Amino acid sequence: MDKNISFTLKVWRQNGPTAEGHFDSFEMKEISGGTSFLEMLDILNEQLIEDNKEPFVFDHDCREGICGQCGVVINGVPHGGMGVAQPVRTTTCQLHMRSFADGSTITIEPWKSGAFPILRDLIVDRSALDRVIQAGGYVS
Repeated sequence: MDKNISFTLKVWRQNGPTAEGHFDSFEMKEISGGTSFLEMLDILNEQLIEDNKEPFVFDHDCREGICGQCGVVINGVPHGGMGVAQPVRTTTCQLHMRSFADGSTITIEPWKSGAFPILRDLIVDRSALDRVIQAGGYVS
């Protein structure tokens, strides 16, 4: 059985492509180590909604480690897909909270790149990559 952990989560917030972004901090308590990172983000958004606060947005699709839609940067390390080489070859939906130390601070932000402009919060415009893939190209 996975033990529960508590941690501080710093999430990038940005209302649109031209808006100035910032980090918001949230205290997460007693999250099961078996919870995926995306499930943890769902838990936080449910708490925000219950508190009449605006939830943040993030991309996800299959939640099975296949699509790469859940790509974000966690503690400075790229996770997910997006077709780029990365030191951690784990999609965010397959990353579990047991990978983090109890009491730690976890920072999550979008892929900040000129090729992937931020649309809102953790969502970036992937259309440049999608056009390469549709044309039959790929990035290894």
